[in-house]
Amino acid sequence: MPIRLKKKAAESANLEKSDEKNICYILPGGAGRPGKTGCGKKNNPGGNEMTEKIFQHDSYCREITAGITGKEQRDGRFRIRLQRTIFCPEGGGQPADHGSLNGLPLLELAVEDDDIIHVLERDPGQGEVCLQLDFPRRYDHMQQHTAQHLLSQVLIRLFAAPTLSFAIGPEHSSIEIGRPQLNEEEIVALEDECARLVFANLPVRIFASDDVSALHLRKPPKVKGMIRVVEIDGIDQSACGGTHLKSSAEIGLLKIVRTERVRANIRLYYAAGYRALRDHQLKHQVVQRLQRLVNQPMAAIPLQVETLLKEKDELRRSLKKAQRRELENVIAGELANDSPLIIREFSGLDPSELRFFVSGLLNAGRQALAYQQAPQKYIVIGRGRGTSDLRLISSRVFSLLGGKGGGSENLIEGRGEDFSRIAEVVELLRTSLAE
Repeated sequence: MPIRLKKKAAESANLEKSDEKNICYILPGGAGRPGKTGCGKKNNPGGNEMTEKIFQHDSYCREITAGITGKEQRDGRFRIRLQRTIFCPEGGGQPADHGSLNGLPLLELAVEDDDIIHVLERDPGQGEVCLQLDFPRRYDHMQQHTAQHLLSQVLIRLFAAPTLSFAIGPEHSSIEIGRPQLNEEEIVALEDECARLVFANLPVRIFASDDVSALHLRKPPKVKGMIRVVEIDGIDQSACGGTHLKSSAEIGLLKIVRTERVRANIRLYYAAGYRALRDHQLKHQVVQRLQRLVNQPMAAIPLQVETLLKEKDELRRSLKKAQRRELENVIAGELANDSPLIIREFSGLDPSELRFFVSGLLNAGRQALAYQQAPQKYIVIGRGRGTSDLRLISSRVFSLLGGKGGGSENLIEGRGEDFSRIAEVVELLRTSLAE
C-alpha cells in the first residue's frame, strides 16, 4: 500500500480515506535511496489563491498535478501560476529546482509577492498540468543543505565559529565562517564529529513557530512572526525555507575538500552525499594511476612526487645552462660574419632564450631577428646601431604575423600566429633600418 506523505498540520486532521487519491504519495524505496512518488489528482481546481508550496512540508514529492490559476505571456515566455507546486525557487544559498510542466522544461522559477511563477517557453494548455521534478538534482540540494546545517552547528560547538554565508555550487558547496583559519587537525576533528552525528541517524523535523523564545535557534531569524524551522533532532534548530532530508543518515558523508581565506575569515568547501562519493571515486582513480606510475605504496606517493619534481627542476636548470652555452657559441659565430642583418630561426627555446640571443648581438652593435614556431610562436627583433625606432614598425610587424607585441626603440618582441609572411617582416625591418 502507498504510504501517504504528511500534509499541512491544519489539513491533516480533516483528511478522509476517500481523499487518498488527491494527495502525493510515496512508494517505499530500497535501502539507501528515496522512494518513488505517484501523481494524484488535486482538489478544487481553479481559483486565484496563493500557490501551495508542497516542497515546504514534503521535499520528496516528485510528481503531482495542479490547476492553473494564472497565465501571462511576457517577453516571449509564458508565466504560469499554479494552485500548488513541488518546485522550490532559488534562495538562501540553494539553487532553484529543475523540472517540467506537461513535458515542457521549466526555464525559470520567479517569485512575486511570495508567490511562485513558473516560466515556460510555450503555453502548457488549459486545465490541469502535470509537474515532474528533476529529483536527482533536488536530492543533491537536500544532501548539501542538511549537511550545511549540521556542519554549521558543529563549527559553533567545537570552535565557536559562526556561519556567515552559504552557497551550493555546481561541484562543491561552501560556507564562510567567522574564524581566520582551521588547521589540519581541526578539520579532521570537524569531519569526525560530523560523521558521528550523520551515523547517529538523527531525525530531521520541519515545523512552524511564532514563538522564538521557545526555540533554540542557531541564529536569529531574518523575519518576524511565523517562521519555518528545520530541526536536526537534539543538535540544531534553524529558520530555513530550503528543502531537507528526513534523517542525518541520508547525508551519507561530509568531507571538507579545501579552504581559502576571505578577508579576515575562512571559506570551507565541502562535499556531501553523492558528491562526496564522486569526489572520493575521482581521487581514488588518481591515486591508483599514480601508484602504477611510481610503483610506490599510497602513503609514499607524496615523497616520491616531491623527489621527482626536485629532479626535474635540477634537470631543467642544467638544460638552461647548456642552452645558454650553445647560444653563446651561436652568437660568437654570427659576430664573425659581416651580415648587416642576422636572421635566425630556432625551435624548442623559451622566449627568454630568444631574447638572450638577440640581446647578445644587439650589445655588440648588430641588427638581429630571431623567431621560432614551436613550442611557442615568438619573435624578437633588436637594433644594435643607428637611430631607427623599432616601435614605429611594431604594429605592422605583429599585424603581418597575426599576433601581439611591443617593446622599446631598440628591441621589440611578442607572439605571432602565422609566420608565413616572415619574409615581409624581414623586408620591412631592412627598410626601417636603412632609413
